[in-house]
Amino acid sequence: MAHKIGSDVQDKQRVARAERQELKQELAEQAAKRPPRPRNRRRMITVIVVAVVIILAALFSVLTLLPSATSSSGGVPVGTAAPEFTLPTYRGGGSGMIDLQALRGHPVLLNFWSESCPPCRVEMPFLERSYTQYAAHGEFTLLGIDQADPKEDIAPFGKAFKITYPLLFDPGDKVNVAYGVTAIPTTYFIDSTGVVRAVFVTQLSPKTMREGLASVGIGMP
Repeated sequence: MAHKIGSDVQDKQRVARAERQELKQELAEQAAKRPPRPRNRRRMITVIVVAVVIILAALFSVLTLLPSATSSSGGVPVGTAAPEFTLPTYRGGGSGMIDLQALRGHPVLLNFWSESCPPCRVEMPFLERSYTQYAAHGEFTLLGIDQADPKEDIAPFGKAFKITYPLLFDPGDKVNVAYGVTAIPTTYFIDSTGVVRAVFVTQLSPKTMREGLASVGIGMP
């Protein structure tokens, strides 16, 4: 009798073990069929957001540092007529009044500057060299239009920098306003018909000078 009871217990244990094994196997199969969960989803989202922010910041930096080849906000758009003006000469070549319309027939460069502008002071020797090499021989006319300085300061400043191209005084900053100058130095390249072909709201370099002159039909090595 005792042997029979022991045998029954062993049979029940074997059945229980078999059922547990089947249950484990079934659970394993169900788990294998489920789509894998993303590991550390929150971390992945954070990494993606940071990457997007870095890319946008890099794009903003590139766009900000690139020299502008079009007019600044509120300025004269490329492809439109340059506003006419007549301004007095206070230093450099020429004397009396300079009329922009009277210069039709060959390109004109308008450089807006100020003696209190450090990039302008760095740029002026380069402009003078370019003027001496090209404009003085008739390829183009270079005009420096002062912004906000007292007219009495223009002549001494031009003399100190040995400028030979005309430096003009803009009473009331009317021409600066007409050209939408909000940052200096700003240089407009105007072709022989009086149309704006390029604008650089930055200190000119040999590269940008070459690009600007090419836009008005002048080749520069």
